[in-house]
Amino acid sequence: MERKNNDKNREETHELILFKESTATESKPFEPEPLEYVDQEDKISMIYKLVPFGGNYLYSLVITNQSSDPITKVKIRINFPGFFKLCRSTPPTLILETLESEEDESNSDKKEIEQQQVVMEFESLDKNSKKQINLYLCPLFLEEKGTIRSFVTFVNNIDFVRAIDIDAIPIQFDPFTIERKIIPSSEIKQFLEKPWIKKAIKSIGIGTDSQLDENNFFEQINKIVETNNFQLLVKDQNNKISWFYGTDLVSGKDVLIICQVLDRKIEWLAASSNPHLLISLLTKFITMFEKDMIILGQIESEEQIYTLECKYCGNILAYFPLKGKSIECHKCNYEQIVWN
Repeated sequence: MERKNNDKNREETHELILFKESTATESKPFEPEPLEYVDQEDKISMIYKLVPFGGNYLYSLVITNQSSDPITKVKIRINFPGFFKLCRSTPPTLILETLESEEDESNSDKKEIEQQQVVMEFESLDKNSKKQINLYLCPLFLEEKGTIRSFVTFVNNIDFVRAIDIDAIPIQFDPFTIERKIIPSSEIKQFLEKPWIKKAIKSIGIGTDSQLDENNFFEQINKIVETNNFQLLVKDQNNKISWFYGTDLVSGKDVLIICQVLDRKIEWLAASSNPHLLISLLTKFITMFEKDMIILGQIESEEQIYTLECKYCGNILAYFPLKGKSIECHKCNYEQIVWN
């Protein structure tokens, strides 16, 4: 009878979670007007944008050949700050390089920012065709600012080398100040169902050979959210899931945070009408968790924390697999090993 009641409680509490593994990839990104740069002959154009995509950013670049002849020896270089990690890309065939640090001209102290560069080459771009490159960038911390910039070179139909240098996109994460706010638990579902609400997930696993104390980790992730001044609404200790709520005083937007430990996964699920705020909050939670785990002696370095996003499509994996064991993504069906 006790087990039946526990199962019933689990079903009731989990009814409030309206987004699961595939949320990050299914959420519609906030799309500003794309910026466009067209060369002087109005034949080769590039359109680029940087938009929130779940808990990460998506940098998308489209090069279009509008002429009646192909271009050849096309080389694309995309520079981005070192406080981003390249999670994945489409197409996946690219080279990632580390560049010398550059001075941040926007800071009075001229602080140097580490730079990374993605290089992609292809033999030709046919007439009246286009090619798109997508970079999915995961923020590592919030304190820095920098730029993303792209460069393209190619050989035109009279064997001249041409170059397109695209204006830089400035990067600075949204600051936030949370004020506690109480809503009835009955309104949680209504909040999540509003059409303008964006949702994002950060799901991680701890790469350690010792037994995972799920209760301890559940308390730790709750503490992190409370430290950021969110109001606890509901906490289900048995099922290790909790709901928090607050208002960001900077943007004026309400935010719902769900914490859970399930199937060896540690997760924060966030919802708000401001997708940039979600990225800032989730990045803050992850960085605080990493520091706390090192201080408490649970891990030796941040490298023992693994993001549970599919390497191929970005879907959240169903569970954190054991060391050296593969897991199949429920969305794209690719098998992958998370940690060795």
